[in-house]
Order: sequence, then C-alpha cells, then structure tokens
Amino acid sequence: MLASTMWGLSSVFMKVALPGMPPFGIAFIRVLLSGLVLTPAALLRARGRTVPVPGGRERMHLAVLAVTTVALPFCLTAWAQQHVEASLSAVLHATVPLWTLGFAVLMLGHRPGRRQLGAVAIGLIGVAVLAGLGSRDLTGCSWGGCLAVLAASACYGFGWTYMRRNLSHRQPLYIAAVIQVSALLLLLPLAAATTDTGRVELTPVRIASLLALGVISTAGAELLNYRNVARLGPTTAALTAYLIPVVGVSAGICILREPLTARLLIGAAIVLGSVGLAVQRRDDRKKPPDRHDRPKPAWAE
Repeated sequence: MLASTMWGLSSVFMKVALPGMPPFGIAFIRVLLSGLVLTPAALLRARGRTVPVPGGRERMHLAVLAVTTVALPFCLTAWAQQHVEASLSAVLHATVPLWTLGFAVLMLGHRPGRRQLGAVAIGLIGVAVLAGLGSRDLTGCSWGGCLAVLAASACYGFGWTYMRRNLSHRQPLYIAAVIQVSALLLLLPLAAATTDTGRVELTPVRIASLLALGVISTAGAELLNYRNVARLGPTTAALTAYLIPVVGVSAGICILREPLTARLLIGAAIVLGSVGLAVQRRDDRKKPPDRHDRPKPAWAE
C-alpha cells in the first residue's frame, strides 16, 4: 500500500515540475536522484557478502528491465503529463494489474483464482468510475497522452513479470539499483539532446517536486514494489496499483486544486474494495500449514 501511495504522488510531482523542465529532462533527473539513493543502499546491503557478478544472459535481463520498467515508462509518463491531467494519469496507471495479469498468463502460465479475477473486475469498474467514461475528463484531453500512460503501464506489467521469471534469485535492492544506473546511461543522451538549458526555470517548489519525485516516488516506490513482486508474485503485487488513482486524484484535489466530486468518492470506494478483496486472498494463502512450507524469498536472506 505504501508503494502505491508513493507512486500515486508521482503524477502531481511531475505536473508541478514540468513548466520548468522538458519531459525527458525530468525523466533523467528522476532516475539520477533515484540511483543516488538506491546504489549506496545496495552497496550497504551487500557489505560483507559475496555478490555474484552477472553473466551475459543476466546482464541482458537487467538491460531489458532497465528499458521496460525505468527508461521507457518514465519518458512516456513525463511526456504524457503535458497533455493529460495528473489525476487522469493516476487513474490510467491503475491498469497495471490488467497488463501484469495478461503477461503472467502468457509468460508464467499463471492461473488466477476467482477472488483475484474478482478483484481485477471490481477494480476496473472503480477505474471506469474515476475516469468518468464519456465525460469531459476524457474528451477534454489528448488521446495521445492517454495512450502514452497506458503504454507505460503495459511496460510495468511486462517488466515485473519478466523480472519474476528471470531474476527472482536476485535481491530486489540489487535489481533496482542496477537498472537505475543502466537507465541513467540510456537517458543521458536523450535528455541532453532535448533540454535547452536556457529555458530551464527551476523554482524552489519545482526543485522540491523533482527531489520528491526521484527520492520518494521512484527510489522508495521501486524498492517496495520489487520486494512485493519477489514475495507475492507480479500479479498479486500489481493489484495494489488500484490505489494509485485514489492517491493521485486526492493529491490533485489538495495540491492542484482539482474539484472533489461524487464520482471520485464512489470510484475510490470501489477501488479500495477491490484491494481489500486482493488482500484477503493473500491472507488466506498465509494460513497454516502452508506458510511454514513456503520457500524463503531471496530478499529475506
């Protein structure tokens, strides 16, 4: 839940920072700040331990994750924020569980349970209510921006499933740090080519938003999310993304002065109900005797 809260605030932070910096520059700063937090944390975590050097195949897997869970979705989301409201962006990010479920079926042979499918279905209804299908929330914005956010959500769904399939033996903190550094190298030339330093206007509020985006909504959320994926599996962990629209829209009301509507209240209640259904499923799976027989995840070693 905490990861969803951190992630849900990212749309607001980007919206505040965008007038002072182009989108790809924001994506680069976001990865830079996140890497400055995660890399020392990973080194501290590995102190006194032998960390195997990744081989060629593992380096390829890490590169795929750097593109699909960091570089590409960060660029897509930052660009989309120029054309859609922060609250709508947060709502569209709630489709991550659907993408994750689809990729888990295709890549992992996953068979979702009835309660999990019910949580997805209920969450979809809540997202539809929050988005206000057919209202000015969708007709008054750029469909290109909406598609960019949906594509970013698909990247997360694929990347998390890919990580579960190919790198579950690695500690989440190690993965998060390595892919941030790799994504930084990918984004550097793109940011340099698209950022006119003469037009960068950073106020104290925008600087604070960039810091919060990189440290809280990226470093903190990435670490918590990878722990959840390693512990719960990609599909179950992704269900908490349904809290993103609740956080994002609420932050939009408080920070960006967006209106509070009955649709928001109803949609939030439905979304929270879907998350509660998913959490209940996890609790059922932890009941004895199964919990003592489950293997210890890599991040807990």
